Amino acid sequence: MNKLTAVVCGLAMVALWTLPARAQGTDQAPATAAEPRELIYCADLMTPAEREAYRARMRATRSPPERAALRQSHRDDMQARARARGLDVMQCEPLRQRQRLRGGAAP
Repeated sequence: MNKLTAVVCGLAMVALWTLPARAQGTDQAPATAAEPRELIYCADLMTPAEREAYRARMRATRSPPERAALRQSHRDDMQARARARGLDVMQCEPLRQRQRLRGGAAP
């Protein structure tokens, strides 16, 4: 293999390696891979579309107080939904939290 072929192959490899970074564009904020996903209160009483709408509203909030207000409003709505279905409001809590509240060990 001559030097020209080696250089061309090297440049092609570098171009392919940087292609995903260039495809994302520079106008978007980089996604944080370590961002934890919040458990949605009473998610089992929601449809997938409702869960996605809730997540979109949470992403759209600008400040922690707005997020807290949205969470509380959602919590109140889900408790009302649970009562309307004749369910115990405690069933809306995640299993680990229910066990902790009742004094049991979390799995």
